[in-house]
Amino acid sequence: MVSREDLDRFLQGHRRADALLREQTLLRLASLTVDEARAEYDSLCAVWEMSRGTGDEAALDRRAIADRVALRRRLAGIQ
Repeated sequence: MVSREDLDRFLQGHRRADALLREQTLLRLASLTVDEARAEYDSLCAVWEMSRGTGDEAALDRRAIADRVALRRRLAGIQ
């Protein structure tokens, strides 16, 4: 069984990580050039179209997970 303190510490850690990721994302987005922003948008559209074409929500979930893992590795300096 998980203690209340452990659960609170776990959730607090996730809140801090979420705030840090959001802050870093906003800084990254603000620094994009017009071409980089367009490429980001096009990439999001391609993922959307890929998921609609297959009707496979699991494929979209796998892609989202892979993208988040890649982002976290970049943030941690692990390429």
